[in-house]
This record gives sequence, structure tokens and C-alpha cells, in this order.
Amino acid sequence: MILRWGALAVVLAACVGYLIFSATASDAQYYRTVAELRTNPGSAESRVLGTVQDDVQRLDGGLEVRFTAAQDGATMPVDYRGNLPDIFKPGIQVVVEGRLEQDGVFHARTLLAKCPSRFTTAPTR
Repeated sequence: MILRWGALAVVLAACVGYLIFSATASDAQYYRTVAELRTNPGSAESRVLGTVQDDVQRLDGGLEVRFTAAQDGATMPVDYRGNLPDIFKPGIQVVVEGRLEQDGVFHARTLLAKCPSRFTTAPTR
């Protein structure tokens, strides 16, 4: 009797573990740095993290934006057409998905702003 309950508990734990793993594995997506993309651009689409610089240009009534993304001394021009997050501005970190084209510009099809944390560490006394 105890053996059956133990086996049932092991099977149940394995099922729950698999569900948690499969649900979170698809959300964990890797992004490249600007320097990594510059070093090895490849031909596939990429997801890149960078900080928006002060050269933001809004074109076509605000439907297109051009800016430079930078990280650790490396920079890359970005061109994006679409809706911008409300918090988009110079200094914010963004993750852009798209492709670095032959013209040297990263043409983004999506732009996600990384939300700055509202929580800070307590000051030490």
C-alpha cells in the first residue's frame, strides 16, 4: 500500500516538473549584445540588447524611429517601424528583434523596452 502511494507521488512529481519545465523553457529566449552582433552578424534574425542613445529621430508622423543602440562601447544604428513602448526614450534599454542588413543598419521588426525596476536596494546605515 505504501509502495503504491510512493509510486503515485513520484509520477505526480515528475508530471508537475515536466509541466513547469515545458512552460518556462519557451519563455527563456537568449539575446545577443551589440558587440556580439557586430563581431558575427550572420544572416538569420537576431534578438539584440542595447541602450538607446540621444540621436532618436522620429519620422513619418512617429510611425518610424531611427536611433543608435549601444552596449559596452559597441554601437549599431537601428531602424524600426511600428508602435513604440510608452517608456521609449534615450537611456532606456531595449531588445530589438530583426536583422542586420547589408547597409549596416539593424532593421527591427519588434522593439521591446526593458522596464526599469521600481525596486531599489535600501540605503545602508
